[in-house]
Amino acid sequence: MPMAPLLALMLLASDPPAPDSVISTAPPAVAATAPKVDAAPAGGSEDDIPPGAPTDDYGFVAWCYGALGEYLSIYDDIKPDLKAIDKMFGSPVVEAEPYHEDMAAARVAEKRFAAAMESAEKASPQPIAQHGVESIDKGRAIWSVVRLKTRRNLVDAWLFWGVPNRCETTAKTLKTRSTLLGQALTFGSASAEAQDKSLGDAPATPPASPPKPD
Repeated sequence: MPMAPLLALMLLASDPPAPDSVISTAPPAVAATAPKVDAAPAGGSEDDIPPGAPTDDYGFVAWCYGALGEYLSIYDDIKPDLKAIDKMFGSPVVEAEPYHEDMAAARVAEKRFAAAMESAEKASPQPIAQHGVESIDKGRAIWSVVRLKTRRNLVDAWLFWGVPNRCETTAKTLKTRSTLLGQALTFGSASAEAQDKSLGDAPATPPASPPKPD
């Protein structure tokens, strides 16, 4: 997806972050040389689970949903800052809103995570929604430290952060498995009801007589 070059990242002052993520707002060429912000952690590799995130699939997807939701909330807050950066340094991509396409993709991803969680909740034989709420809060909490810092720290952290690749792969797996399990549970229930009705309302139909040999 197109991303505006952000020369303002050269103003940062710490170590470089890991740029492995599905939705990233920092251009690779800049992120590779720019210093890291002491803020929300960047996404890890596809096989990594960020520190503090739940390790079960449902909890992890809920964590991703919370972290991404807070990321989108921060965007609405720092939009004037992003516009000022584009105005100061210029951008080859002309958009009415900064990072419009990136934010549209992030909102679609947020819906995918929510759909995967909903499927898991419906398929689970035990209530798991409370675990989901707690995991969402953990995801949102990765932004709590940088929210207490300066506005520049917040903008810098937002520019560097990206959704871990594992969020997408885990959400896809969770939804697929939950949907199949949910169908199995529904089918089993319907079959039992049909069997009860058949036994109570009508005699069983005898099997057809086998054909006589010639």
